[in-house]
Amino acid sequence: MKNSTVRRQIPALGLCLAMGLTIAASQAHADSDHGTGPLADTHGPAGVMFDHMHKAGEWMVGFRYAYSSESGDILHGGSKAGDQMVIDHGCGTHKCSMAPGSMSMNMYMLDIMYAPTDWMTLMVMPMYMTHDMTMRPLQSTASPMGHGSMGHGSSMAMDMGMDDDMSEMMDHGTHAHSGAHTHGTDGWGDTIFGPELRVADGPGYHIQFSPMFSAPTGSVNKKTNGSFTHYMMQPGSGTWDFLPSITYTGRADRLTWGAQVLGVVRMEEENDSGYRLGNVFQATGWGSYRFADWISASVRGLYTDEGQIEGHYNGPHNHSSPPDLQYNYGGTYWDIGFGINTVIPSGQLKGLRFSAEWLQPVDEDVNGYQLERNGTLWANTSYAF
Repeated sequence: MKNSTVRRQIPALGLCLAMGLTIAASQAHADSDHGTGPLADTHGPAGVMFDHMHKAGEWMVGFRYAYSSESGDILHGGSKAGDQMVIDHGCGTHKCSMAPGSMSMNMYMLDIMYAPTDWMTLMVMPMYMTHDMTMRPLQSTASPMGHGSMGHGSSMAMDMGMDDDMSEMMDHGTHAHSGAHTHGTDGWGDTIFGPELRVADGPGYHIQFSPMFSAPTGSVNKKTNGSFTHYMMQPGSGTWDFLPSITYTGRADRLTWGAQVLGVVRMEEENDSGYRLGNVFQATGWGSYRFADWISASVRGLYTDEGQIEGHYNGPHNHSSPPDLQYNYGGTYWDIGFGINTVIPSGQLKGLRFSAEWLQPVDEDVNGYQLERNGTLWANTSYAF
C-alpha cells in the first residue's frame, strides 16, 4: 500500500526536522539583489513554496494561483481500467454506477511574509478553493442477465420503480444519478503559517529549513444532494498538519539550481467528518537560466508519494463512484515543470515579480481507481518592500 510507503518516510522527515533545528543559525547576510538590483532567478519556480527568505524589516505581499485538471481514462495502478472493471471493483463491495469524466481545481492564495531578522522570515498563506466535477454513467459490457447487471444500487432501484428512500437504503446513503451531471464546491481552504529559518548561506548557495503548519480553516462537510460530496472536493483537510521542508539553492553566473524535500504529516487521527487525508512526501529539483536580470526560465522534476485516506465519512455519503471510496486516493506521481520568472529591476515598480509554471504529468501509479491527470498551472505575483 502506498500509505505504508509514506509511513516509512516519516522518520526521514523527523531526521530533517532534527537537523534543521540543530544547525539553524542566526548569521549570514542575505544579499538577494547581489548589488545590481533584483534578479528574476532569486525566487524558485512558481510551483515551489518555502524557497526564499527576506532581509530584516522587509515585507512581501504576493498572490498565488493554481489550476489543475483531470480527464480521460480511469487508471488502476498505472494502467487504464475499462468501465466493466470499474463497475466490478472500483467501489469495493458496492457496484459503481458512475465515474468522473473530468475534474478541475482552482486555488487562490495570499502569500504574506515578514522578516523580523535576517535569519528568520515569518509567513502566512490563507487560501480559497473551488472544485468542479463532471460525472458520467459507466457502460457495462456484461451479459444483461450476468453478474455485472445486478449491482447498480440506485440505478437498479430506479428501473424497478422504487422510491428515493428505498434507493438510499440500498445504496447505503447514496443519491446516485442515472445520467451525466456536473457538481461543484467552493470555500476557504486551510491556512498555512510558520517560520523560514536560515541554516547556511555563503557565496553561491543558500540552505533554509521551514517548519510550517496548516490550520484546519477549510470545510470538510460540503454536501451534494444532502450527502457528503467526494473527499477530493472538500476545501480543507480538517486536521492540523505539519509541513516541514528543507530547501537548497545554488548559483553560478546566469545558472541557478535548487532542491527541496517537503512533507505533510497529519497531526490528528480524524477530522470532524470522520476521516484523515493521507500523509505526503515530495522531492523536487530544478535548474534555471537567466537570459537577462529581469527574466529566467526553469525546468523542474517533481516526485510525490501520497497515502490513501484513513477512516471514512461519519454521515450519509455515496458509494456509487470511485471518488466516494477512501482507498481510491493517493499514489506515486512524477511530473516535469517548465517555468518562467520575471521581475521589474528598476523604477517605481522595482521588485514586482511575476512567475508561471506548467507541471506536466509523466508517470503515475495510483491507489485504487482514479481519473488520469492532465497537469497543473501555477501563476504567482509578488512585491517586496
